Amino acid sequence: MKPIILLDIDGVLNPAVCPGGGGDGPLLRLSNEKRALVRRLARSGRIAWVSTWPADTVSGLEAQLELDVEPLRVTMVFRQSDANVPTPKLTSISRWLSRMDAGDDASWDSVVWIDDVMGPDARKWAAGHGLPVHLEQPDPDRGLVEAHVSRIEAFIAGG
Repeated sequence: MKPIILLDIDGVLNPAVCPGGGGDGPLLRLSNEKRALVRRLARSGRIAWVSTWPADTVSGLEAQLELDVEPLRVTMVFRQSDANVPTPKLTSISRWLSRMDAGDDASWDSVVWIDDVMGPDARKWAAGHGLPVHLEQPDPDRGLVEAHVSRIEAFIAGG
């Protein structure tokens, strides 16, 4: 399989805030472990950021990762109806995937979603999605770890 890998930042990659960032925001640094794990994911599929972080902050993280293929960015649009749902990003993700598919921009055959905030609505969506879906929900205190990436690689290999 060649998945789209929907990747959250806060609670998953947990970058460290460093002083002296300059510009409009702080400098964020990924740990060596997180950089290595994201690079492994990028070799397995196309990464798409699923984050509410500002574009310039995300660009700073991308520069640290030095990936061969630039990640996509899922447009996060929160509506009032998203306020009280278990998985607030689900509607935006579903709309984005549908739009990419309708525009013939979807070159993937499966979906991996890594986020620290997922509820039963995300699992129900995954079970009914037209493509195989694998969900990983890291503990926000630890974020993405080896075990998550290993399970994702097994999902991709098993497809």
